[in-house]
Amino acid sequence: MKLKFSVWRDFAPDKTLLVRFGPTRDQQIVSSDGDLLQEIYSWHMLEDPFGGVSGEGDRTHLRELLFDRFDAARPPAERRFSALQDFFVEADRIIAAGSAEWTISQQTLCDDDEAPHRLNPLLALKLHLEWLRSSFADQPGISVLVR
Repeated sequence: MKLKFSVWRDFAPDKTLLVRFGPTRDQQIVSSDGDLLQEIYSWHMLEDPFGGVSGEGDRTHLRELLFDRFDAARPPAERRFSALQDFFVEADRIIAAGSAEWTISQQTLCDDDEAPHRLNPLLALKLHLEWLRSSFADQPGISVLVR
């Protein structure tokens, strides 16, 4: 399972927009802050972030905390960085218990590097998301999307 993590911000157009979509050419007028979002950061994790987690129940719970809570069907107000706190707590618990194993990475560090390197995918994901939270969480209108 691969992961795409995106950071979005509320986007307010300078003027009212008319958006056409679908084969029936339906239209929608867009004019308020909550109608449009602009992607400002995107990151693809090529590793399975939960592949090294030994317990199936832990893997399932982590997926729910990340994928279900940050699904595009949820409104942006429910997908703020503060909603990641439960994921961080659970990831910390699993890592501290030694239940997140180190694995061989699927990608090389540089183009000519043929030697594989080891990584703890859950720890790498947690550290990257903490960095993103410290970079974006205090900005207004920021939401998160995980696919």
